[in-house]
Amino acid sequence: MLSRGVHPKVASEILGHATVAITLDLYSHVTESMQADAAKLMDETLAGPTLLGD
Repeated sequence: MLSRGVHPKVASEILGHATVAITLDLYSHVTESMQADAAKLMDETLAGPTLLGD
């Protein structure tokens, strides 16, 4: 669910975990591509628009 963009809180509730931390501790290893996507988004955000209007 996490790798498909389901919010961790929602996944935690569906799985019946007591806390979101449990869900993230158990399943965050499947989100490596999400981390790369987040890093790319952060780079784009910090870079801001270019002279070419990107």
